Amino acid sequence: MEHELSAIYDITHGLGLAILTPHWMEYTLDMATVSKFYQFGTNVFGIDNGMEPMEVAKRSIELVKEFLFNTLDLKSTFTEIGIDESNFAVMAKKACMDGVIPAFKPLNQKDIENIFRMCL
Repeated sequence: MEHELSAIYDITHGLGLAILTPHWMEYTLDMATVSKFYQFGTNVFGIDNGMEPMEVAKRSIELVKEFLFNTLDLKSTFTEIGIDESNFAVMAKKACMDGVIPAFKPLNQKDIENIFRMCL
C-alpha cells in the first residue's frame, strides 16, 4: 500500500507508513486478529496482560498513534501532506494486482481504498 503511495506522491516511505499503519491496524482489528494485536500491546508497550484482549489491542493502536504523532511529531493525515483521494482507486488496484494482498489479513482493492480514506 505504501509503495503505491510514495510512487505517486513525493513523500518518504517512513512517513507514508506512519500515516497508514494505525489506520491499517484499526481496519484489520477483529476477533480473528485480536490475539496478534494483544501480543503486540503486551510485548512492545508492556500493557497489562490481564486486561481483555480487545481492550489491549485498541490501547496498543492508541499508543502507536501517540508515539508517531505526538512523540515523533509526524504528520498524521494525508490531508496534512497534500494528498486527496483522487488516486486512491489506482493505487489500491496496483497494490493488489492479483486481486488481494494475502498478508496478515487479506485485503482487496475496496479494503485498501477504505484504509486510504481513513488516512484523510
